[in-house]
Amino acid sequence: MKRSNIIYGLTCIILSGISLYIAIIFDANKMSGVFYGLTGALGVGGIVSIAQYFYWKRHNEKYEEKLEIERIEQQDELKQKLRDKSGRYAYFIGMSITALSIMAYSLLGVLNIMDTEYIVTYLSIYLISQLFIGIIVFHHLLRKYN
Repeated sequence: MKRSNIIYGLTCIILSGISLYIAIIFDANKMSGVFYGLTGALGVGGIVSIAQYFYWKRHNEKYEEKLEIERIEQQDELKQKLRDKSGRYAYFIGMSITALSIMAYSLLGVLNIMDTEYIVTYLSIYLISQLFIGIIVFHHLLRKYN
């Protein structure tokens, strides 16, 4: 395991501490929620990165096998084509969702129905759905060609 992974983990934990300090300072402000969320995200990411570093440091043989499998998978031509295709499908699905949402937001804006908090929630769900759509399409295409 690379030393840069533990440095990344420690950096995330330090940034998490700074974010927690800022959140405590702005406790009466609405911005404190953002900094508390940032604290959790950075803290968990840093802890996971450090835990993986020490786990793979102890299991060096398994780590070498894992790296070899990843190298083989990255160079597999079929999987490269399937990754490209799944990315293209996810892009077109995302564009369709975006076009529909533009129409829906225009309508809701004209009718004065929606506030910005709904837009943020929608965009978060959209981001997560794009990730899962790419994975699902890739696995579907992989089953089709295997």
